[in-house]
Amino acid sequence: MDFIIGGEQVDQEDFSGASIYLDACFILAFLDLDDDRRPEVARVLDVWSDHPGVILGVSNHTIAEVINRLFQMNILGALETYHRNNKLINQTRDGLNKLSFEQRIKLLDIDGIRFLYGLAKREEIISFYNKNINIHVKVMELIKLAKKDEENRKKLDVFYRAAVDTFEEFIHMMTVEAGFEVVEILDSTGDISYFAATVFMKQFQLDITDSFHLAIAQENEYNYLATLDGDFLNHFYSREASLSTRIIKVA
Repeated sequence: MDFIIGGEQVDQEDFSGASIYLDACFILAFLDLDDDRRPEVARVLDVWSDHPGVILGVSNHTIAEVINRLFQMNILGALETYHRNNKLINQTRDGLNKLSFEQRIKLLDIDGIRFLYGLAKREEIISFYNKNINIHVKVMELIKLAKKDEENRKKLDVFYRAAVDTFEEFIHMMTVEAGFEVVEILDSTGDISYFAATVFMKQFQLDITDSFHLAIAQENEYNYLATLDGDFLNHFYSREASLSTRIIKVA
């Protein structure tokens, strides 16, 4: 039996009653409307939802990766939007209300992003490249600096809430809108998962994060692990192994 199922093979598979573990990159691609892999991720989810009794699963590792990435991307998006529209916001009467709905959504909170933008420029940890204004900023370094400001650190609350809310909206979409029976939040047993993850890392040259995802999926006896990560493709085909969990490589 092949351990890898490509996205084009998903339509031929019977997923009735299957349990499918989702890694972080799969969820993040679905949540990012600008990700060119999103249509295929959404299509695969539609295929699974057509089968009865399908259970989706995420682990604490998945949740931590997704929420942390959402947190950082929200701040980066808000910084870029603020920078692009700095003159309009600060030098034009009622400038904030002249932004598009999408731009105001990206800002999240004008006081919060104004504070972070000013801090980033003052500490010289933000740079702008070319006419496209591609922002490079060390987000977590910026956040640590912001937390030292006792008067203004409350302005960070909105960014933390937004990251958690977006993840919870994903769970809601899967269970209520897409109609999956349940999205399980899987824990891992330290000794079992650690041992299996280190074996997978050495055997298949997977990074430790991917190795833990596979270890947790197997520990919880999940039928499939869904990922966009190309690392899973490179080594499973050519090595003999006994894996109860099959890999669905999407997009």
